Parts: sequence; C-alpha cells; structure tokens
Amino acid sequence: MIVNNKVIINAIPMTDSSPEKALSPDQSTELPPEQDFPAEVSARICRHMNQDHSDAVLLYAQGLAGLQTATAAQMEAIDCEGMDLVVWAGEEQTAIRIEFESPLGGPQDAHRHLVDLVQQARHQLTA
Repeated sequence: MIVNNKVIINAIPMTDSSPEKALSPDQSTELPPEQDFPAEVSARICRHMNQDHSDAVLLYAQGLAGLQTATAAQMEAIDCEGMDLVVWAGEEQTAIRIEFESPLGGPQDAHRHLVDLVQQARHQLTA
C-alpha cells in the first residue's frame, strides 16, 4: 500500500546488473523551469544520496514503491514533483518514479522531505 505518494513503475531492459551503471528512467512530468531543480542540483542531491544514504534510497524502493525484494536502488533524478530511481531485484532492473504528494517549493525543501519519506518507508515496511 502506498501512502501519500504516487509510484510509476516501468520495466527497463537490463544492460548491466551493477547499480553503478544504471539506465536513467524517462522523466514522466515536466515542470516550468522556475519550479524545477536545476540539473546540477538534482545531480548533487542524487550523488549525495547514492554515496552517503544508499540505505535510504533502497528503503524508498522497498517501502514506498512496495518492491520488498529489491536488493539495491539508485536515485537517478529528483525534481519538485518526485524522484526517479533504478531498482535491482535479483536479475531484474526496474525504473520507478515516486511522485510527491504535493510539489516541493524548491531544492531547499528536498532534505526535509527526503527524511520524511524515509520515515514513511520504514512505517510501510513494519505495518
């Protein structure tokens, strides 16, 4: 069960089984430039999350997207309306988009919201 988030799951062809060589998922929404994160901000947040908080990224896949068999996940992009992940479960690689309940006001809201989503994901896995 997904609470307060919309999840879009698209299977993508597997070209490499390592999270380091993930395929980037397609963006499912396009925001006006003044509301979206600049590309360098999205890349910085993704790099930080993948390097320092890979456990949280995996929790997003398992708890928010309901992919409990996921063994690895990588954040590929984030914007004001959601985040794109690539998730591995065994030999299967899947691109998912987790859309936020309401758009973020900008990149400054990302940290707080991502921390809140970890708590939601943990709650989903223990419910």
